Amino acid sequence: MRLVNNLRVIVSLCKGGSTALLHSLAHAPDVTCYLQTVKSGQRTSGAPDYSVYEQVHDGIVLSKETIGHTCIADCTLRIFPSDDAIRATSPVFLFRDPVDTWASWARSGWGTLETFKLAYGHALALYDRARGLAPGVTGIHYEEFAGDPEAAFRKLCRILGIRFTHEMIHWRYRFPDQSPVIWRQDVQEDFDSGHADRTRTSKGFSYRRTDFVLAGHEVSEIERRFRSRYEELAR
Repeated sequence: MRLVNNLRVIVSLCKGGSTALLHSLAHAPDVTCYLQTVKSGQRTSGAPDYSVYEQVHDGIVLSKETIGHTCIADCTLRIFPSDDAIRATSPVFLFRDPVDTWASWARSGWGTLETFKLAYGHALALYDRARGLAPGVTGIHYEEFAGDPEAAFRKLCRILGIRFTHEMIHWRYRFPDQSPVIWRQDVQEDFDSGHADRTRTSKGFSYRRTDFVLAGHEVSEIERRFRSRYEELAR
């Protein structure tokens, strides 16, 4: 595989806030954005589609992939075709608070607690592996966009090497009908069936928490498994 040198990869769990984030970043000039090309291949043909790693575009190319939620293959998605692809793309890992992420899955009726733990654990393991291979790998909290979204977007733009614009926060393009992001038919079908409804009704990027109430033992299990690792990202 001949890897392009202007691709950056963003990795997140489903319900991690990354779809709205990518739509925001697509407002930047000279940026081409792809949404879960690798996973679309996995879902439609049974094998990840790594063609985005060879797509030739001017400017910066951003590819966002999400881990989870429908099956084991989605929860252990092989996002990178090789270690060289990790080194070439210096990926950014977006982590949302693990309890809030599971609450959003549960609110949508997605998966089980076990598949969620598999997916969140896979994301952390992939982050650890990537950090061991490339110095430019970054982990960020979705919650950074809560208090000061402009500062968070400016920080992320510096990491990605793209230019910040206020339209990342106050959208010019309505989602998904006017979005510059490139996605495939299976993703469009997800949107048509109600996925990302909150993003669809938004006029800009906003931090959101779910009001879904989890069982106490679920909260305790997630806190035990993931809280310390999640907090480490802020250090």
